[in-house]
Amino acid sequence: MSELALDRGRAADRAGSGVFGAAYSTARHQVRRLVNEYPRAFPTFTSSGRWDFEEDPWAPTWSAGFLTGMLWMFSDSDGTGWWRERAEEYSGLLEPRKHDTGTHDIGFLFTPSWGRWHQRFPDDRTRDVLITAGRTMAQRYNPRGRYLSTWVAPGSTFIDVMMNIEVIFQAAQLSGDAELADIAHAHARTSRRFLVRGDGTSVHEGWFDPDTGVFERTATHQGYRADSSWVRGHSWAIYGFTDAFVWTGDPDMLDTARLLADTYIDRTGDALVPPNDWEDPQPPLPHESSAGAIAAAALLRLGDADPANTERYRRYALRLLAALCGPEFLASPGSGWEGVLKHGTYHYNNGVGVDESVMWGDHYFVEALHHVIHGGRQR
Repeated sequence: MSELALDRGRAADRAGSGVFGAAYSTARHQVRRLVNEYPRAFPTFTSSGRWDFEEDPWAPTWSAGFLTGMLWMFSDSDGTGWWRERAEEYSGLLEPRKHDTGTHDIGFLFTPSWGRWHQRFPDDRTRDVLITAGRTMAQRYNPRGRYLSTWVAPGSTFIDVMMNIEVIFQAAQLSGDAELADIAHAHARTSRRFLVRGDGTSVHEGWFDPDTGVFERTATHQGYRADSSWVRGHSWAIYGFTDAFVWTGDPDMLDTARLLADTYIDRTGDALVPPNDWEDPQPPLPHESSAGAIAAAALLRLGDADPANTERYRRYALRLLAALCGPEFLASPGSGWEGVLKHGTYHYNNGVGVDESVMWGDHYFVEALHHVIHGGRQR
């Protein structure tokens, strides 16, 4: 990536102009179209470029917070109030799930939606919703193994559960319940021990004996094999350990986020946008854009949290984000493609949402753009 592209990124950082501003406008156009044409709907992935509205075929529905989160971000630069009205409406649709014990993705549902609402317009309602959601998530905690279980089984935890502990930290802060913060921190430390390898790669799934808490084995659902590196989970780990450091000040969390970030940069290099799994010797697709979008957002957050390494992480994030803004990945309004980022994959092994747009890819792409354009003031 040329210095010119980096200079344009810096200009976007100050003024919301250039390649990043144009991409942000494209994303806003695509999301407005989705909301207008399919009101109150929460798709997860596209099929041949058009949003699929069938029930999630693999996991308990978990991605609705991402669309809602984009509505909140777009509301920051809207003087009409239209985006805020939609953001409040869609957040309200999610509110009943603050009691949902059937998924480990409570954070994915509530941090981008109600978390952003509370950040912008805090009141008793937003506070109470986040406290309830955080307590619901904390019910998944196994004190013997010191981990939060997934919907798969009581002995299972995923690396992306690291993205779901912020709602517990926030509930602890808003309620004054220190035990909640201890649960979130304990899960992060367990994930650091068992789901982050010494070479800086990450494990998708860890299995424990739920009765004794003893760690048993690793596994994967969406990666190449159990001992490989599923990159989307790795990107979420960079983000999750960064946030764990922000909430706790624990230097081990920062060290882990740095290790994971350095691995992403070293393994992906000038390709910028990674495949689905680094260890796959013959990846069926060259890129998994949602892993790249999450990494861009995560590296920008890590750069903010780690002043000693801001330039390293920010420079790579801007190069990665600029690549995603190019015509290979960014949908063109009017082309018939309904998502924002092309070449994302939900679940390759199950043939779900392969080489399509996925809602979290669009969300974290918008979050990274928002961070740059708004100077990191709000997510």
